[in-house]
Amino acid sequence: METAFRTMKTGLLETRPHFVHKESRTRGHVFGVMLAYKLVRYLKEAWKPFDITVEEGIHELSSINATEVILGSTHYQTIPTPRPMGQQLLQALGVTLPEALPSRDISVATRKSLVPTT
Repeated sequence: METAFRTMKTGLLETRPHFVHKESRTRGHVFGVMLAYKLVRYLKEAWKPFDITVEEGIHELSSINATEVILGSTHYQTIPTPRPMGQQLLQALGVTLPEALPSRDISVATRKSLVPTT
């Protein structure tokens, strides 16, 4: 139990310092951190044979990027084959990546205006 609290408070899942004023937001934040902790435990167990940390595994998988392909009016994204270590990590989780993702031409809007970066 103490390991769980130590993991949540430091490094990957840092629960502090987040200053929220409403109880519902505090509960939501802690729920998100607890869910992330369960995922970290799952990844740690699944990747135990590879002798890597969860952070290292996530970093390896972050190298997988989609490439947008535009052919006339057809749009889709291809997903390249991951590097060998990435393939092994995904296989240990039972995850298979699709070869392509269709484009939906969906516009995403936010309630707040985003400040442009200079």
